Amino acid sequence: MDKSESTERGLTLIELMVSLAVATILGLAILGVITYGAARDRASSNATDLNDNARAALTLLTRDVASAGFMFGAAQSQCAITLSYDGGFPSGYVPMNPIWTVPQAAGQTLPMGGSPIPSTSGAIENYPASTNTNAAGVAQVLLISSAPSVSTYIAQTSAPIYIVQFGTTQSSSGGGAISSTQLPVSTLQLNSTTGISQGDTAFLQVPMNGGNVCMRIPIVNIGTATGGGATYIDSKPSSYMPPNGYSDFASQIPSSYGTLTNSNLLHSRILDLGQTADTLEIIQYWIDDSQGFPVLWRATYSALTDAMIQSEALAPGVVSLQVLFDTVPKGSPTGTPLTWKSWPDVASTDQIVTADVAIVARSLHSDPAYTAPATIVVPQPASGLVSPDAFVNYVPQTNEVHDHFSVYTAQLALRNLTWN
Repeated sequence: MDKSESTERGLTLIELMVSLAVATILGLAILGVITYGAARDRASSNATDLNDNARAALTLLTRDVASAGFMFGAAQSQCAITLSYDGGFPSGYVPMNPIWTVPQAAGQTLPMGGSPIPSTSGAIENYPASTNTNAAGVAQVLLISSAPSVSTYIAQTSAPIYIVQFGTTQSSSGGGAISSTQLPVSTLQLNSTTGISQGDTAFLQVPMNGGNVCMRIPIVNIGTATGGGATYIDSKPSSYMPPNGYSDFASQIPSSYGTLTNSNLLHSRILDLGQTADTLEIIQYWIDDSQGFPVLWRATYSALTDAMIQSEALAPGVVSLQVLFDTVPKGSPTGTPLTWKSWPDVASTDQIVTADVAIVARSLHSDPAYTAPATIVVPQPASGLVSPDAFVNYVPQTNEVHDHFSVYTAQLALRNLTWN
């Protein structure tokens, strides 16, 4: 064999197999790097989305809490509690506070009623589900009542803020006002009901032991009592007035405020809210899982009619919303130590200074290479807090063991410290 023949010889089978093996190893290594990089990118994207969504929700929530209690402008004394009757609600009454929470069970109707999104159960299915070990103390609905725009509210001309004081407790029927839906009134200056129009909604603000108790009443009719008696405001018939008038409202007032009497009504005021549905709003935050993935929602309702104005999904992946209230006894001097309480433990004698909010959120996609801690620790706003007046740690469920979790906390100050 000559030299030219030897140089043209091809690869042997062994050489070819070695080359293929090397190429395969290199290919697998490159594929591993690409897969790892993609996983890291997805994890990074998950973390970014999680942070962005949760922080945006906290920013909006902070703004809402800062406006809690600004219902009539800072110059007006506020309502410690507002009783709103709605014949269309299963319970009939919606007790409103500047800020409060309501426990929420899976499948239970929201405090303000109804569901803004389709649900297979026909009602809101709150997260976590009833079988979830986190359900107790974690599933909360946060509600806030405030004026969406104080400047817009004060500038309205159709129904300005108008204060009317009662001159007598006698109604047109001759009985006490508490047993009637007709309230004889006299204004401080005009001795008339000028400024109040039929179709308006008003708050009857009654001073009681625990603070101002307000009752939402409709202005159905304005007239003069039979036989030339006092000018009166009639709130019946209406789906927003209890069937038995103010005696029904009296039975709804918490005992800590005392007992409603005609004497209380004699010193009450009517604050006309007008007819604009968004003059006063109730803002509701909750977690919904009816679509198979937990999402933090925000909805606004009219405080005049309880009708939903709008709703929006804020942050997917939020599995826990918790609120603690920082309180001091009313009338305490500056510097009095705060006491952290869950809403059921907040008394009418407490002054709420700030609200501590905790949000637990999980990633939008599972990470098979990651195992979540057995317990997601929620930092407490102060040392020594114990259940039920403390944040509850979150325990990942079976379907969440490969999810990444983040916890966000914020202390939100109420700007109006006199609303109670």
